[in-house]
Amino acid sequence: MAATLSDIAKLAGVSTVTVSYVLNNKNRVSDATKAKVFEAAKSLNYVPNRAAKMLASKSTKHICLVISGPDYEYLTNPYIYKLVNGIGATLEKHGYELTLRMATADNERTFIQGELNSNLYDGVLVWGTRMDDESFLSLFSQRKPVVSIARDHDSSDANAVLVEHYQSAYRMTEYLIQSGHRKIMFLGRLEAIKATRDRFEGYRQALLDNGIEFQEEWAFTADYYQEDAYRIVTEMTEIDFDAIFAGSDLMAIGAMKALLEKGLSIPDDIAVAGFDNIPNSDMLPVSLTTVDTPIYQLGEKSADMLINIIEGKETVRRVELGTELAIRKSA
Repeated sequence: MAATLSDIAKLAGVSTVTVSYVLNNKNRVSDATKAKVFEAAKSLNYVPNRAAKMLASKSTKHICLVISGPDYEYLTNPYIYKLVNGIGATLEKHGYELTLRMATADNERTFIQGELNSNLYDGVLVWGTRMDDESFLSLFSQRKPVVSIARDHDSSDANAVLVEHYQSAYRMTEYLIQSGHRKIMFLGRLEAIKATRDRFEGYRQALLDNGIEFQEEWAFTADYYQEDAYRIVTEMTEIDFDAIFAGSDLMAIGAMKALLEKGLSIPDDIAVAGFDNIPNSDMLPVSLTTVDTPIYQLGEKSADMLINIIEGKETVRRVELGTELAIRKSA
């Protein structure tokens, strides 16, 4: 049977109220008494009742991270691994715990609202949502705070930590043009999400600013995962582009696999560039040229922002992190 406060009090020769003061770090007890209580608790292998502490403090010290995407991507996506590391390290530093929850595109709005309405968390972080902008914005009117990771909204109501979507896509497209490429395919045109719209618009504007007329058939709708990109490129009967710019590294990897299966050489026949710089993208058979986004720092900043909101501290509600181009062999 688990030890109770009464058991500790009896062994230490103090009242249960005194034990409660000591274990909850209230400065009403002498150092000598604290030492006796801690020694008794240790000898009894006392484990605090977290649920009871939550009720007493009206705070769970617990954060939920909701990841939305295809089922097969949850634990294999290296982006998520690095992001969660950044979040987890920051929460631990501030005494918070992390729960990772998974949603899919067909249920993400209901799922996230359910987490927000529960009494298990002080706040929620969200990444990877595909819901429309109106549904996305509705998350920020709930009773618990939400911080969006890497997805933006024009409204000032959305708490978000972002990367430079438009500027980064513009710079990568301009790099491809300056490297001699004129017909550049874009993978990942999604109109429903501002971040993906910005990446596409950065690509399109770079073409126009460099005297290249954009053609609608150059841009392909894709879901930002490798399976969809692989399918799109595989089904193309003729590859007449000289470069592919994918809106995510996972799509770039899917496209590269399809190109190699078609017998094409990267970058001799066609160059490929991605976006994110996920772990090990430099270890591919043809190392991937990509936009280097600070994934770990996205996690850190998102966790910091949410904690500040929860604790009522003054904080900037929209942060945008800069990126660099990681130039490798694929382009």
